[in-house]
Amino acid sequence: MAKLLKNNDQVLFKQIKKGDLKAYEFLFDRYYGPLCNFAYLFLKNHPQSEEVVSDVLLTIWIKKDEIEIKKSLKSFLYKSTRNAVISVLRKNSPQFVYEINDHTKTDPTNPETLLLKQEFADVLESLLGGLPKMSGLVFRMKKVDGLRYKEIAEILNISEKTVENHIANAVKKIREALTKNPELENFFR
Repeated sequence: MAKLLKNNDQVLFKQIKKGDLKAYEFLFDRYYGPLCNFAYLFLKNHPQSEEVVSDVLLTIWIKKDEIEIKKSLKSFLYKSTRNAVISVLRKNSPQFVYEINDHTKTDPTNPETLLLKQEFADVLESLLGGLPKMSGLVFRMKKVDGLRYKEIAEILNISEKTVENHIANAVKKIREALTKNPELENFFR
C-alpha cells in the first residue's frame, strides 16, 4: 500500500478522504517542504511560510469530506498555498517578493557537501536574481519544485504559452550570464 501511495496522489487523497491518518502523514511529508519553499518565494519569511503551509495542509484534513479534487492534488495544493499567501500579503504587505530556495536545509553528509551546496545556492541566486521577477518565479517552479507547465499556468493564472515564454526567457538570460562568467559553468556540470 505504501508503494501505491508513493506513486499516486489520487489514491493518496482517496485514502485521506476515508480518514486514513497514515495517508495524510504521507501527504504532509511529501508536500510540506516544497510548499514551504513555494510560499517563501513570496513571503521571504520562513516561519510565516511554514504557518501558511501548515494551515493549508491542516485544512485538507479538516475539510477532507468537502474537498473535491478533479485534476491534480499537487496543483490543488500549490493553488491553495498561493491563495493563502495572497491573503497574508494583502493583510501584511503590498509587495510580492521572492527569493531562491534555501538548498542548505537538507542534511549534508559532511561539511564539504554543505559548503558546496551553499556555493551552488549563491551562484544560482546570483544568476536567477538577474532574471525578471515573473521569469524567475516560473523557472523556479519548474526546475526547483518540478511542476509541469500546465500546473504552473493554473497556479499563476496564466497561459501555458506564457509559462513557456518565461522559461525560454530565463534560460536565455542564464546562458548569457554563463557566457559572460565562464567560471560559473563548473556549477552546472
